[in-house]
Amino acid sequence: MELTEKDYAMWLFNVESIGNASMDKLLCSGLSCKDVYQLSSKELSKVLSHKQVENIERSRHSWDFENEKNKLLSKGIRFVSRIDEDFPEKLKNIPNAPFAIYVKGKLPDPNIPSVAVIGARMCSDYGRFMARQFGRDLAIAGIQVISGMARGVDGIAQGAAVAAGGASFGVLGCGVDICYPPENKEIYDALSLNGGLISEFPPGMEPVARFFPMRNRIISALADALVVVEARRKSGTTITVDTALEQGREVFAVPGRASDRLSDGCNYLISQGAGVAISAADVIDRIWTVRGGYEAQEKIETALEDERELTVCGGDPDDEMNDQPVISIEEEILEIVDIIPVSSSFILEELYKKGKEISVPRLLTVLMELTYSGKIAQNGAYYRKIA
Repeated sequence: MELTEKDYAMWLFNVESIGNASMDKLLCSGLSCKDVYQLSSKELSKVLSHKQVENIERSRHSWDFENEKNKLLSKGIRFVSRIDEDFPEKLKNIPNAPFAIYVKGKLPDPNIPSVAVIGARMCSDYGRFMARQFGRDLAIAGIQVISGMARGVDGIAQGAAVAAGGASFGVLGCGVDICYPPENKEIYDALSLNGGLISEFPPGMEPVARFFPMRNRIISALADALVVVEARRKSGTTITVDTALEQGREVFAVPGRASDRLSDGCNYLISQGAGVAISAADVIDRIWTVRGGYEAQEKIETALEDERELTVCGGDPDDEMNDQPVISIEEEILEIVDIIPVSSSFILEELYKKGKEISVPRLLTVLMELTYSGKIAQNGAYYRKIA
């Protein structure tokens, strides 16, 4: 087997204790990865510590180039380092830039805008609804959605983006051949086909708590802007916000109620100057040209209007098999509301489960009409059916 510089790069990337900073030291001195492999211990000790030199010596004897290459091929995984043409330009100049990444599927298209959507793992009904709205609407507008495939906001936004026909990319805190969390297996499979899975950790590496803050800098770096849907004041989401600001990315936050602890982080970010994101159009207008923004907004509005028509009509009007009785949105809401008070975000979530899409302003209008007609009663932010 004739070895290439790429083969030597993968070997060096996997030497224990040789991190990004050490590789920069070696390669910025004019050495190639092959040169590092062939250098004597004496020469290496001029740049590296005694332990690092020992690890390189040990790895030279244990690393099987052909076997490691075949393992990646069998799993459909690519090794992409800085020496490769398709290594993302956005990752090259960030603090602690990764020397290489593993990819299952594709990498984000550098010619298409990307937005990172992140937020709470244990999100509320409101957070789930907004994550779904942003993921879907960004995809409809042709924006690539980046996130960490985590529970809650991340996975919901990415699943919605793929379901809308868009591309989404998950940056993992484990090997790209491992689905974490396990309950996101459907999203994991969808991303590998309609986007990609990315990690700086080698295949087979299990998730470790300290890996997740590390991967956050890659999530923000691959995006043109970051949207925080729902987050507590002190949470892991703030780490990604900090890396985004450090990298010069624009940060947006979805506002929430002042009394809602899950919105504390977003409301605080807005008070500190983050952009207010009421809808995907707010973000699109800032990252695309004015003309591109208008075109994107028209695409969103057209798609949503088509969905509203299907919701009102109860299905496709051209479908001859569709002879189901028409159910109005008011009737759908009355089926959801019970004598136990429920929030408007809960109603939105239940409507979505039934395949019904409705905007927040429209829902509040319908709820107000039902209240005035005496069919439901309002108690603060909650609604209940009148017995």
